[in-house]
Amino acid sequence: MNNKISIAAITVGMFAAGSAFAQDAEIATWSGFRKGAASFTFDDGAPSHVSDAGPMFKKYGYKGTFNLVYNWNPNWSGFQGLADEGHEIASHSNSHGNNMSGEEASSKNNIKGKINQKYGIITVAYPNCNVPNESAVLQNYIVGRICNGSWQGMSDNMGKDGPSNWAKVPAIMTGSEGQLKSTNDFTGQMQKVVQSNGWVAFLTHGFQGKSNGSATYSPTDINAIDGALKWAQQNDKDIWVAPMGFVAMYIKERNASKAEASTSGGNITVKLTHNIKDNISDYDYPLSLRVKYSGSTANVTQAGAKLESKIDGGYVYFDAVPNAGDIVIAGEGGSGPSPESSSSSVAESSSSKTAKSSSSRSNPWGRSSSSGTNPWEQFISSSSGPDAIEDIAFTNQHFSVYRSSDNYIVVGGAQGMPITVYNHMGQVVRVTRGLGFEQKVYSGAKGAYIVRVGNKTFKVSL
Repeated sequence: MNNKISIAAITVGMFAAGSAFAQDAEIATWSGFRKGAASFTFDDGAPSHVSDAGPMFKKYGYKGTFNLVYNWNPNWSGFQGLADEGHEIASHSNSHGNNMSGEEASSKNNIKGKINQKYGIITVAYPNCNVPNESAVLQNYIVGRICNGSWQGMSDNMGKDGPSNWAKVPAIMTGSEGQLKSTNDFTGQMQKVVQSNGWVAFLTHGFQGKSNGSATYSPTDINAIDGALKWAQQNDKDIWVAPMGFVAMYIKERNASKAEASTSGGNITVKLTHNIKDNISDYDYPLSLRVKYSGSTANVTQAGAKLESKIDGGYVYFDAVPNAGDIVIAGEGGSGPSPESSSSSVAESSSSKTAKSSSSRSNPWGRSSSSGTNPWEQFISSSSGPDAIEDIAFTNQHFSVYRSSDNYIVVGGAQGMPITVYNHMGQVVRVTRGLGFEQKVYSGAKGAYIVRVGNKTFKVSL
C-alpha cells in the first residue's frame, strides 16, 4: 500500500532542514531556494541594449526584460538574438504616447509579429508611467509595469507574493534622473529583498556615453549595472536575477500549485499541479522543490525526462514543471524509469556506458559524420574563426540555450523536443526532453559542450 506524504501546497522554503516546520517536500519561495529576487528592465529599445547590455548580462549568466516601442522600429534582429539567449522581450506600446490606452492588444500583437519567443509578449511597461486601461492590460499580459511604486502610493520593493495589483508592478528608476546611480545603490536594494524574501525591479533607459537612439531619458552608468550583476553572481545563492515576466510566472504558479507525494517500491512519486492556465500563458515555468531524502544518490525524472538534481542536508533538490507529468525520485537500486527510455542509456559516472551511448549518434565534434550532418562544420562556416564560434547558436526555431549564473546549461522553448548534450570528446553526457518554459539540462566540468535540440545545434561553455 502506498504511504501518502503530506505536502504543503505553498511553503516559504527558507526553513532550516530539521526545523519543526520543515515539510516532507517544499516549493521554494524563489527559484533555487534563494532568499530574494531582482529583475532588470530596459525601456525604449536602445541600440546599446543589444550592443552593450546583452554581452554584459551574458558574462554573468543573467537575463533581463527589454520593453520595445513598435513604431520606433528597433533592431528587431538584435532583439530576436537577445530572445534566443533567454532574455524577455516585452511591450512598451506602439507609439510611446502619453497614455497607451487602446494599444494594449495591438502593441502586443505587433511586437509578437517581429519577435519569436514561447509565449509572445506577456509583459508591458507603460510609457511615461501612466497606467492605461487595467482590464485591457490584464486580458493581454501577466505583468503591467509602472515606475517607482512611491508614485502610486506603493512601496518600491515587493514582498514574496509580488504586487497587490499585477497591472501596477513597481520598478525603481535608474540613472541621472532616478534613485539608483551607483553599484552600491543597486546592491543595497538587492540586499533589502534578500533580507525580506521580497522582489525588486529596476527601470533603465539608455547608458551614459553609448548609442541610445530614442532612449535618452535618465542615462545610467553601465558600469553601475555591471557591478550590480557581479555582486549578484557572487551572492547567487541568495538573489535570483530573472526577467520580470518569468518572476511573475513563478510567483503565480507557486501560489497556485500543490504537490502530492507517495512512496512505493523504494521510489517517491510527486505530483505537481495547478489550474491557472489561461489565454496568456500555460504557466509552465519550472518551480524549485526539495523532498526529504535519506539516500546518497538519486535519479529524478518527470514524465520520463531526466531532471538535474542534487542531494544536500537530507533533501533532494530539483526543478520541475507543474502539470508536466509525475516526478519520480529513484534511489540507489531504485526501479524508477530511465530518462528517455527510447534512447541509449546515459551514465555520467561510467565512461564505458557514455561511449556506448555516444556511438549510436553522429559525433557533433568530429570532422566526419555518418549522417552527413556535422554541427561542428556548421559552427565554423557560420563564424569568422575558431575564437568566434564560442557563442554561435543556430536558432532558426528560436530555442534559447545558454549558461545560467549557477553554471547550468539551460534550454528554453523546447517543449516536447529531444535534447542531447555532448562533451568535448563527442560523448553523450545527457539525454532528456523539453518539458516546459525552460529547464536546466546539465551541469558538469568546465569546458565546451554541444547541445542538440531536435535537429538544431548550439555550443555552450560552462
